[in-house]
Amino acid sequence: MTADLSHRGRAANLARMASETFNVAVVGGGIVGAAIARDAALRGLKTALIDKGDFASGTSGKTSRLVHGGLRYLKNGKIRLVRTALRERDLLLRRAPGLVRPLAFTLPAYRGKGAGPLSLRLGLLLYDALSRDKVLPRRAWLDAAATLAREPQLSPDALRASGRYHDALTDDARLVLAVVRAAADAGAVAANYAEAIDLAAEGGSVVGVHVRPRLEDGEPFLLCAPVVVNAIGVWLTAPYAAGVPARPLRPTKGIHIFVPRDRVGNREAVVLTSPHDGRMLFVLPWGRLALVGTTDTDHRGDLNAPVPEAADVDYLLDAVNATFPFARLARADVVSAYAGLRPLLGSTATRESDISREHEIFESPDGLLSIAGGKLTTMRAMAEEVVDRVCVRLGRSGPRATREAGLGPSPEARERFRALGLDDATAEHLGCRHDPETLARFLSEPRARERVDPELPFVWAEIDAAVEAEMAQTLADVMVRRLGLFYESMDQGRTVAPLVAARIAPRLGWTADRVTEEIRAYGALIDDHRRFREDHGR
Repeated sequence: MTADLSHRGRAANLARMASETFNVAVVGGGIVGAAIARDAALRGLKTALIDKGDFASGTSGKTSRLVHGGLRYLKNGKIRLVRTALRERDLLLRRAPGLVRPLAFTLPAYRGKGAGPLSLRLGLLLYDALSRDKVLPRRAWLDAAATLAREPQLSPDALRASGRYHDALTDDARLVLAVVRAAADAGAVAANYAEAIDLAAEGGSVVGVHVRPRLEDGEPFLLCAPVVVNAIGVWLTAPYAAGVPARPLRPTKGIHIFVPRDRVGNREAVVLTSPHDGRMLFVLPWGRLALVGTTDTDHRGDLNAPVPEAADVDYLLDAVNATFPFARLARADVVSAYAGLRPLLGSTATRESDISREHEIFESPDGLLSIAGGKLTTMRAMAEEVVDRVCVRLGRSGPRATREAGLGPSPEARERFRALGLDDATAEHLGCRHDPETLARFLSEPRARERVDPELPFVWAEIDAAVEAEMAQTLADVMVRRLGLFYESMDQGRTVAPLVAARIAPRLGWTADRVTEEIRAYGALIDDHRRFREDHGR
């Protein structure tokens, strides 16, 4: 079944939520909530999925974009977490090869800085050993000359050797959208911009959740379900779920920046060591850009609008410049920056980066199930554990299905796009993001095969698909999460935004005033995320 994820489909889904009874309602359309909805639907449970904003608009769309075991967690003794994450990484590489791709890392060892060669070699040995399925190449140890042959722009000063290992990379928002699509195609009824405002209870037990459609300014309705799952991340104890008996969350903020890759000079992924505090950071290849991250600092501000701060941007730039001395990056070189909040469980750890990434499931006295913690890589295992509990509560049994189920475009997608007459660069780009049958519906539209930005491979058909097949409702939904022009375009998509809004408008029935407001709001989003440039403290 191919679900209707257009704006019409969203309206129909909201109507169904208001008139039907479900087995389980999942609140939160990030990676964990989407994965729970997918697992539940594949087990035959009648499932509803809602989010107060867009899918992946919170933490899950603002990650390091890594699917990894977490090499640095080994030093804190988190063996079980790393083992689970590595096995989930390998599973995603097999089941979602279009969305998750292998990535080689160079981990340099410098004299007097960071861990020494012996510690690194032991860590990589253990990291390899914990990966049971061996989907990726085994580790290797390179001397200084071989290291510089692979990454010639690295600082040679005091370089002793390096470890080479593999993890994986993904477009986080596209991964979430693929999971939402898979959940919907399995029968889940999904809607974004549908806010949970209160629980409904009878006899002290949850029987559903009151929902308010946000875009329509609609009347609240009762979504009936005997099991409600609270998967809203850092908003875990939002007013509607105030009874969650969880340990206090300790939200931490992670800043990432995109910079021109030709300035850095990295060929593959490189592990950096911060010159300020010795933290492990990464620089990752992302087309013509390099993605640098991440910071990890306690966040006590607004949970709804984290933005990059100048000090955090400088922290990342200093790490790149220390390891790649010819980069000489400054704030003005940053193409884009973003901030995300991690929903970590309360901890007494002194350093934020030492806080565990393990998850925990809580059950409130009224029966509300809540999940907190975890990481992008382990989303499937987390969802499976939650749905096991849901099935026990419902007295239902159904085979677990997500371990064997495919996700996202098939490995043949690129060739099928070429067969549709698209050039190699466009076919390569689309094959990592779209199902050819879905996108083919839009390739005959005016300018559909042309690039939105001449410097990037995004084509106009993707914008049509975003609205008609991926439930995009706003200009930001398209620019930030469906395409990613917000991150990759040199002006963050400001120039093409009016053209994109004009393309969207007739499909969503926007008035001229609505188009103007969407363009204004998107410009304000860019401005908020570039304000760090104006800080003259350095």
